[in-house]
Amino acid sequence: MESKTYYMILGVSSTASPGGIKAAYRDLARRLHPDVAGEQATRAFQEISEAYAVLSDAQRRRDYNDKLKRASDGEIVAVRRVEAEPLVREPTTLLGNPERIRPSFEAMYERFLRNFTGIGVPKSEQPEALNFDVLLTPEEAARGCVVPVGVPVFTRCPQCAGSGQDWVFPCVCCRQQGMIENEKVVRIRVPPMVPSGSSYEIPLRGLGIHNFFLRIHVFVESQPGWGGKE
Repeated sequence: MESKTYYMILGVSSTASPGGIKAAYRDLARRLHPDVAGEQATRAFQEISEAYAVLSDAQRRRDYNDKLKRASDGEIVAVRRVEAEPLVREPTTLLGNPERIRPSFEAMYERFLRNFTGIGVPKSEQPEALNFDVLLTPEEAARGCVVPVGVPVFTRCPQCAGSGQDWVFPCVCCRQQGMIENEKVVRIRVPPMVPSGSSYEIPLRGLGIHNFFLRIHVFVESQPGWGGKE
């Protein structure tokens, strides 16, 4: 019995162009997404996502074609199940998108700085959610996605040792704040098949931030037949 190949799963020939493979995947994805076809289509949707992950990558497709050829020549080839690799988005930064931040940018910045200086921290202050919206494409939502987010951190100014004064003059290195702003990247892994409107909470204690935690709200771009949210 002929085994099912990735080409058969997508309904394309082994000589299909990258554009043809992409078009076939998109057509099947619109029809088989569980939001449209129901939960019973989940396995089929995972199969087409897995097939597309391999055939849309030139090197992985060449390796896969080589395994198929050796198998057709009678060689027994042990093929490990290939899981679709998550896509990795371009890094984004909290400070670079102030209009997407809740609470306000000014409130967030002041609270971040207070966390590192320890100055003026109210006794009743509790960790607060830093809300951040992420808009995924349907393909990113299907395969899973890594979202790198730059988070501001502060260190004591080496020029003035945190005093804000360089001898009798204001420290120009830290602009009299006593702290130098840097950025560290938090890599947030969004799982495959994520429903639009999902949210994830990420602690920031590993960065020395105790009065904030990151809350990511994930939305999926709408496509005809996908049922995603605007």
